[in-house]
Amino acid sequence: MELKAMLALNNANDTSVTLDALRTAAAQMVCVGHGLSFFQIGSAARPPHLPSMQNVGVLLFFLMSGFLITATLVRKSSDPDYTFARYFVDRFSRIYSGLVPALAFVVAVDGLTILLTAEPTIVRYYDFPTLLANLAMLPGYHGVYDQSHLQWSAFGSASPLWTLGIEWHIYMFVGAIFFIVKRRGLWLLLLLPLAFFGQTPVHYLAGSLQNDGVGAGLFSLWLAGSGTFLLLNRFTIPPLFSAAAVALGITVYCINVVPGHEYAMSTYPALALAFAGLIALSQKTTMVRSSGYVRLAADFSFTLYLIHHTLMTSVHFLFPQANGWIVFIVVVAAANVLAWSIARHCEMKHKRLSEWLLAQARWLSERAGYVANRAAR
Repeated sequence: MELKAMLALNNANDTSVTLDALRTAAAQMVCVGHGLSFFQIGSAARPPHLPSMQNVGVLLFFLMSGFLITATLVRKSSDPDYTFARYFVDRFSRIYSGLVPALAFVVAVDGLTILLTAEPTIVRYYDFPTLLANLAMLPGYHGVYDQSHLQWSAFGSASPLWTLGIEWHIYMFVGAIFFIVKRRGLWLLLLLPLAFFGQTPVHYLAGSLQNDGVGAGLFSLWLAGSGTFLLLNRFTIPPLFSAAAVALGITVYCINVVPGHEYAMSTYPALALAFAGLIALSQKTTMVRSSGYVRLAADFSFTLYLIHHTLMTSVHFLFPQANGWIVFIVVVAAANVLAWSIARHCEMKHKRLSEWLLAQARWLSERAGYVANRAAR
């Protein structure tokens, strides 16, 4: 395992806590941004005055995802026993430990909202086939089956799920490519996941989720995060240059981003430059190193991302006159408390789930070998 690869994620510098802080900030930006819109406040902090913070939060998630997944692949692949199957189990555990309980939350809250209001915008996507499609990561799908039954909407009121399907397909596509290159003899086995899961990422190299440009180039941004890790794994960036990259990137991004058009790909290089500079700078500092509160907030950020919109939708339709700062603060705080309550038993246990699944796979493999040996006798 290369030393520089470890430096990106260990506790010898501020990188780990910086990534946790960014993950927390991105989730809160999405939550707060949606809250401002739902409860009709903070007009000066929303388009047309300022960019939609929820969209900027999504962009940050894709940058961080590219960085962290690449770091994981590089770090763990030094173990010859680390295979695509183990990578799949790790990714499955990380995503589904948050997704399944979040969908259960959405089913319950949306069901109550429909019972009391019959709101058609929720009813439209509240059915069992759509629920199964979301579990299969089909929202956000783009490929040769665009017009078929493989393209689905997010379930019920959980509109943030559109990004999750894109992320999942990127994970599988990048993982397949990595292990084909790393373990050259596996290319035949990985050809099918490469072909299927590769269609959505390729679309999002420059394409968008819909005609208004939402989601354009998200895989390009993911690759920028990946490139940041590969760059910092190979080169040492002086702190002065890193600080200059942060300042320049933020300045250029803020000047060029147009409120309401956060997914304009022309602004991505500046955002990626600021991200790379910040991570590079954190590798040379030890001012923070660790923070329990930041880590705690980061640990339930995924669940918060998945459930907050449903909670806000329910409050909005059940209490249509409930607007203003007090309602906003109460609902945002409630979303955070609920996310933590769910995540502490689910999302935060994803490593245990991964270990359990791997143990079951080993047991099944041993049983299959035992049965095969008995049959051979």
